[in-house]
Amino acid sequence: MADIAMQLSIQADAATVRAAVATEAGVRSWFTADATIGEGVGAEHALGFPGVPEPWRLKVVESDEHRLVLAGENGPWAGTTQTYELLPSGEGEGEPATVLVFTHAGFPAQDEGYRNFTYGWATKFTALKAYAETGEPAPFFE
Repeated sequence: MADIAMQLSIQADAATVRAAVATEAGVRSWFTADATIGEGVGAEHALGFPGVPEPWRLKVVESDEHRLVLAGENGPWAGTTQTYELLPSGEGEGEPATVLVFTHAGFPAQDEGYRNFTYGWATKFTALKAYAETGEPAPFFE
């Protein structure tokens, strides 16, 4: 199995970063405008992308103010797990800062798909950082 692991410092408080990854308004503001996001354990996230015939679905398996875990149910993320952990950071110089520790675990191999998702998450997290820091929506996928 192969895992993607990333860490990102964001100049925003944990509640702001959590809202960006765990609410419909948040996910639509940096990731994909075609998102239906349920909140709480057992809820579903459905993410639509241009040219993809059906949304990719994920189930919320863990959710609190500092951690969100999603299990992929279909599409290329089926059988994988995404974990978002929010940690306090001392980098804010008087402003709140949060470290986002992200793991997308359970890929069957380090193949072309895995490498594309690794690059994809890196590019999407620049959009997440910009949204959380400015509050200005700019979804990567419209």
